Parts: sequence; structure tokens; C-alpha cells
Amino acid sequence: MNSIKYFFIVLLVLSSCKKDKIEDIPMSDNLKNGLLVLNEGLFQHNNSTLTWIDLSTNTVRNDVFLDKNSRPLGDTGNDIIVYGGKIYIAVTGSSTVEVLDKKTLKSVKQINFNYNNQSQEPRKLAFHNGKVFVSSFDGYVSAIDTVSLQITKRIKVGRNPEGVCVANESLFVANSGGLDFQNPDTTVFEINLNTMSVVDTFVVGENPGSIIADDFNNIYVVKRGDYTSTPSELIRINTVDKSVTNLGLEVTTLSKRGNLLYLSHFNHSTSSSTISIFDCASQTLINPNFINNQDITTLYGVLPFKSDEIICLDAMSFTNTGYLRFFNQSGNLTQSIKVGLNPNSIIHYE
Repeated sequence: MNSIKYFFIVLLVLSSCKKDKIEDIPMSDNLKNGLLVLNEGLFQHNNSTLTWIDLSTNTVRNDVFLDKNSRPLGDTGNDIIVYGGKIYIAVTGSSTVEVLDKKTLKSVKQINFNYNNQSQEPRKLAFHNGKVFVSSFDGYVSAIDTVSLQITKRIKVGRNPEGVCVANESLFVANSGGLDFQNPDTTVFEINLNTMSVVDTFVVGENPGSIIADDFNNIYVVKRGDYTSTPSELIRINTVDKSVTNLGLEVTTLSKRGNLLYLSHFNHSTSSSTISIFDCASQTLINPNFINNQDITTLYGVLPFKSDEIICLDAMSFTNTGYLRFFNQSGNLTQSIKVGLNPNSIIHYE
């Protein structure tokens, strides 16, 4: 009798294990209708991850880079873009740019950003005409050929460059000087993409970071100040008359949908968050308080989503697992999805 009981117990355990495997359905190798979230992790903890959110089934899979590639993504994933069927991720602490197949998330190549045995610490990414441009904290912008996946050019810019954007055959680079906090940089460089050389310099204020272009010959850059006494404000550069204007609007990061800029601002002193909307066509602030900050703990960025929603990246005090907060066009919270540690960027798969 005891032998029979033992047999059925073993059979039950084996059946349970088999059932778990059946329910663990592999991810598709043709991803669509979802969100790919880059979770920065913590500096020097080697815990950057990717989260996949399937919008058709409303399911979440964390650390999909590890699942697909059997190794961690690296230390401090700082930016992610998609271009030409590939995904590029700047992993600052590991000093690499990871190149993935967009459909499968399998690594195509890991590009090491070390020059003369020194880590370059890649930060931000932009693309144009078969090249991906990478700003690095060593004071250079590198051009990656998207066919050979080789670094073909290094261009000297300012100190500790951050945000990069393309407009009118030029690359604009925000030089933060962030590693010399007592003496930050104050400039944006313009690089002619035909000659691959710096052709102009704009003084915008201390510690410039995020940067974005509109369709009216303007570049907008966040002058982040010192996070305490000097405010973080929106600066406009006109690429035609070369004028620089402080618009006097508080902002930490930028995103854009059509002619509208979404200005997210996290106050480091009060830990309060606000999102406002700026119309690039009329040059007016059309909604100064779009989002109720009570729904967000630590605002880390904003992504316009579909035609009538936005997604806020909530870093949850930078030490807890983060969330995506979905808001409708009236500014009301409609959904929250738990992701990884310090989510900072999203790619939308249609």
C-alpha cells in the first residue's frame, strides 16, 4: 500500500512539473503590439534589464534580454532606439552599445566602447542616413555604420556630452560637464553631418541634458542647472538666426508628439512631479499642469502613446521596482504596470 501511495505522489509531482513547463510559453520571435522597456538599474550593480509588455494579452515578462541571450544586459542601460530593423542600447557602466534584432531581441553584436584602454561610457543615441551616433562621457561622439556595425568616426565635442538630436543635416550635442559638477559645461555643439565636423557652438546654461528638434527650425534643450538653487529650464535654439532663448519653463526631460512637446519635471528638493504641454507651432504653453503628481512617485520621463494617451515612467524613489503609469488625454490615470528598476525609455511595437 505504501508503495502505491509513493507511486501516485511521484506521479503527481511529475505531472505538476510538466504542467508548469507547458504554461511557460516561449516569447515569439516576431514581436509586435507591445512595449519594450529599458530599465536602467543601479550604477555599478550590473542589473540593467529589458521588460516586454504584450498589449494583446496584457502580460509582462521581465529581463527578456537575459531570456533571449543567456547573459545580463550590463551596467546602467541609459538609452535605447530602433533603426533599420535593429535596436541599439547604450549601456554606460559596461561601456558597450548592444545591438539587437528588433523582432527577436537576440544580440547581433555587442560593440565595446573603449578607446586606448579607457572606458568611453556611451550615453545617448540618435540616427541618420545609415549611421547611429553615440555621445560618450569621454568627450566624443562616435558614428556607427549600421551595416558593418563598426565605429567609423570619432568627433571631439565638449565635456561629458549627453543628449543628441538630428535636424537639417546637423547633429546637435548637449555637453553637460556632468562629471565635473562644480564646473559644468554650458554648451551645445552643432556637427555638420556631411563633413563630420563641429561648425557652431551655442551657450545655453549649465549642465545641458535632454535635447529634441521640432519642425520649425528649433532645437530645445534642457538646461538642468545644479538640481538645487539653479533651476532646470527649457532653452530654445533657432537654427536659422542662431538665437538662444530661455523660455523660463521648468523641465527635466522632453518628448514630442506632432507639434507638441511634453515637458516632464521632477523637483529634487520637494520630490514633486509635473507634466506640461508646449505647442511648438504657436510657441505657447497650452497646458501647464497636465498630470496630477499625486499619481507618480518619481517622474523619470514621458512617452506619448497612441493618439490619446501618454505613459509616465515612475522610478519609485530610484530604489524600488518601477512602474509605467498610463494617462488619458484628460490627464487621468487609467492603468499602472510594474516593470523593472528605474525604467527610463520605451519602444512601442505596433
